[in-house]
Amino acid sequence: MPRTDAAVFSLVLLSAPLAAAGTHDPYYNLIYDYEVASFCGLVRTPVHEAYAGKRARLEAASGLDDDALTDIRVGAMADAEREYINRGLGGHKPWCRTDGRAGVKRILEE
Repeated sequence: MPRTDAAVFSLVLLSAPLAAAGTHDPYYNLIYDYEVASFCGLVRTPVHEAYAGKRARLEAASGLDDDALTDIRVGAMADAEREYINRGLGGHKPWCRTDGRAGVKRILEE
């Protein structure tokens, strides 16, 4: 990745929580849960299919434009990655058993 692109990407990641909708936003939460489940190796076909369907419905119902939806996704993904990094070596295992499994359960709920 060119240095300029890396700098812009880093800036987006650092500013993402400010742009994210927050933890009361169902779209943000869905993206965050899916990212955590992905980090934890918990995404299988049923999880992915449920996620894709929910994501499409939430995007359609949101009334937000593509840029706003992208900002929320980037914020949720960056927050999940930061949390994964904060767990440290081995610390992700209990996180996956609790938050990862809970996220999968939420994704699969109707």
